[in-house]
Amino acid sequence: SIRNIKITNDKNTTIAYWPLKEHQPYSCSDSLHHIPAKVTNPTWEINKHTKWVKEKTLELPIYTQICHAPSKGAIYFANSSSVLAYSTTDNTLNTIYPVHGVPYTEINNQLIYHPYYNELWSYDFDTPQWISIFNFENKTWTNDDRVIKNPEYSQHNAFISPYDSCLYIFGGYGNYRYKNQIRKKNRIQDNWKTVSYSEEIPPRYLSGSGYKNKDTLLIFGGCGNPQGKQELGVVNYYDLYAIDINTFKTNKLWSIPGDAKNFVIGNNIVVDKKNNKLYALCFPNDCSNSYILLRSFDLDSGKNSTNYADTIPFSFNDVNSFCTLYYDSLQSQLYAVTNYNHNNQSNIDIYSLAYPPLKIEDTLQADTERKAYSALTKFFIGLGVWMIAGMGCIYFCYRKRRKKGSFSPDSPTTTATDGLHEETSEEESYKPQPTAHKKSSILFLDGFQVWDKNGTDITKSFTPILKQLLILIILYSVNNKKGISNVTLRELLWFDKMDESAQNNRRVNIRKLKLLLEKLDGAELVKESTYWSVKFTQTYCDYIEVCNFIDRVKNNEPITAANIHDLPLNLLSGQLLPYVQTDWLDSFKSNYANS
Repeated sequence: SIRNIKITNDKNTTIAYWPLKEHQPYSCSDSLHHIPAKVTNPTWEINKHTKWVKEKTLELPIYTQICHAPSKGAIYFANSSSVLAYSTTDNTLNTIYPVHGVPYTEINNQLIYHPYYNELWSYDFDTPQWISIFNFENKTWTNDDRVIKNPEYSQHNAFISPYDSCLYIFGGYGNYRYKNQIRKKNRIQDNWKTVSYSEEIPPRYLSGSGYKNKDTLLIFGGCGNPQGKQELGVVNYYDLYAIDINTFKTNKLWSIPGDAKNFVIGNNIVVDKKNNKLYALCFPNDCSNSYILLRSFDLDSGKNSTNYADTIPFSFNDVNSFCTLYYDSLQSQLYAVTNYNHNNQSNIDIYSLAYPPLKIEDTLQADTERKAYSALTKFFIGLGVWMIAGMGCIYFCYRKRRKKGSFSPDSPTTTATDGLHEETSEEESYKPQPTAHKKSSILFLDGFQVWDKNGTDITKSFTPILKQLLILIILYSVNNKKGISNVTLRELLWFDKMDESAQNNRRVNIRKLKLLLEKLDGAELVKESTYWSVKFTQTYCDYIEVCNFIDRVKNNEPITAANIHDLPLNLLSGQLLPYVQTDWLDSFKSNYANS
């Protein structure tokens, strides 16, 4: 890779410097004088911090178990026929065929790497052996039980204690009960034991766990019920607990309000003490065609939640689905691994992301010309507002003085109420009148929201695919004035389907979108030739309002007292769809941010 390009003069003084970090798609300005350098067919290293890369797709025997060995730079996949070792160093797979025994065939993921013994532990809760140990030297498992086990502690968290080398688990779900016990198992001796701990954590599963330091384990989020009974309903938790693994004293660190859409956590979280962050894979648990989003939270407060990278497709089917996050310090990479047990096989995907993760806007360099243009625009808008305000004050003072000077006993008397009403009316003509658009509105700035004609928030009626469909149609309609073609829709939304299936999906979702838009006044989905677009007559869209204003500024339309009210100043700082992460949206976000 190339970086830190300098040009120096004969006195060895740097006259231009290109770090080649932040950039535009095909150019990069130097950090001293904003001199643009053009780039042909670039692969920007910094972009590896913003997008997940699918490294491998595996189709393995059903109920394949997964674990990470950080010290070995490996992710292991174990089933009744083999042990696969995925190397994070060179992206290769090595297959080991055991000469004896098998791991437990668990519907739930119950495999862990023990760094002190260099062994894989496959564990169960109701068999005589309880742990099947894989020895890498002689390639054997200690167990040969091939019966498929029903999960007693589905989607629990597991960890190895650095103090006693025992295996511990927390939480889980089984037999219509949510669990909050901490259970302990020695390598060979003893049965599972329940560990008592102070300040019990509410029963839950689908939570994430990770070490903050060698003494402290963190438990984040999940869902369950305070009484542990499924029939009493499901509660999503957005809290963080710290467990001292010496004393098993528990401390609730914080709890944050839930999002508009519920989410749960991948099995493992990554803790970055230096930057006071924890990273977690978050996904909705109320739909089967789900998606995973990498998010960070402040370690000490839970605030400043940030979304990173694009989303990962995820088929969520409760105990038959599994996802987890690993940090590989050897490669400075994050790995997301998903597993979906379906059609008698485990469908596994491995994704990588350079660490630390970055938002897309963190990688973009402001275009110098656009930046200057934007600064001038803001300056003249500000100047115009101040001039109009000044003229208003002068006019107001002039009228007041004139009234005072012309008063006489013979003049008609004006009551204080009338005068106040008249002066207020004059002042109001110079004040912007903000309106809350909560009826028939589609909002893209600082988040996706849709309100119907009665002022009801119907955002949750939009499935992920319907949301993307509406966003695509509006963005293309605004940017090319025509809309989006069937061909482009297929390439972006249904690229993985055959022609007939893609057409059926498009027809079904177009019809659903039309029905939703009928709940708004003045928003119609229309097709002209092969292009789909949305025609607005009364429905409000903040993105369209800002784009129209930007066009007016670019066309040098003058700002006057008559149109000063129309400036969408309160919208200019809004981010375009910050919580929607897809590849095709990146260019729209970049163009909008630089407008």
